[in-house]
Amino acid sequence: MTRDVSDAPPPTPAVEARAYRNTIGLFASGVTVITTRLGDIVHGMTANAVSSVSLDPMLLLVCIDRRARMHDLIQGAGAFAVNILAADQEALSSHFAGRAKEGPPPPGLRFIYGTPVAGREGAEEDDGGIPTIAGCVAAIRCAVHQSFDGGDHTILLGRVTELRPGPPRVPPLLWFGGRYRRLADPDPGAHTAPDPFLNEGVLSYHHEWELPDDEP
Repeated sequence: MTRDVSDAPPPTPAVEARAYRNTIGLFASGVTVITTRLGDIVHGMTANAVSSVSLDPMLLLVCIDRRARMHDLIQGAGAFAVNILAADQEALSSHFAGRAKEGPPPPGLRFIYGTPVAGREGAEEDDGGIPTIAGCVAAIRCAVHQSFDGGDHTILLGRVTELRPGPPRVPPLLWFGGRYRRLADPDPGAHTAPDPFLNEGVLSYHHEWELPDDEP
């Protein structure tokens, strides 16, 4: 049996890469710097393609361009850290977004290598792990768990090994529509959003909608 090609649906027009990039850029996100370490050298790159994946096991993902130096550096180190930038760390984001070779590091850049030394303010003992950035909203240390093909990127799954909270009540740096943004003061009358991990009523956060058994 042959099929009349005139019945076939018309081909879907190709989506232009720049148009897609501009559209997905309307999804507001935080801004992070991914750090890793090989020997005594710390490497970093700015990224907003970061997402929580699982609580058990505790996993997150970050998407790394295959052409980026960090792609092979993270694979070689076997570990990385996600540093969630604060609103006053825009210069750090620009520095690690490819402008690191154009000048000295921003004056606010300081790495935290390990645990504080008792009785010595500002001193710390290097624990051999991935350094995190001081002053961030928070930082998350991860071991590389798995990697997957993601087109021109690699999707890296990180197993969370340590949480490092930042200073209390520090506002985050945001990214939306191709520009850095900052949070507005909260509306006192606004309702608190439901916790997607605890509120079983928010079904769309947990699984696909399911019809009751008595529905057709």
